[in-house]
Amino acid sequence: MIPMSFLKTQIMMLNKAQYEKRILGEIRSLPEEALPKIARLLSLIREEFVTPESRFPLGEEDTSHEKTRNLLSTSKGNWAADIIADREDRV
Repeated sequence: MIPMSFLKTQIMMLNKAQYEKRILGEIRSLPEEALPKIARLLSLIREEFVTPESRFPLGEEDTSHEKTRNLLSTSKGNWAADIIADREDRV
């Protein structure tokens, strides 16, 4: 009999592979000039998920929303409009 933990690991790996394929597909569909922004966003996301929550002493506010706002404020365009336009181009 196959252990349940092995089956759960296999299901999670399958899901991870599917997500990776989907993410890479989305990245590949973007114009080359968007890639530096995507790289910065991925760095920010990695920092947010990899850094343990315990880094903030009790009572100190998490300022990650400020980092996100600062990163997004460097963009001169309208990301929502750009995404909609890109999707309309693919349809």
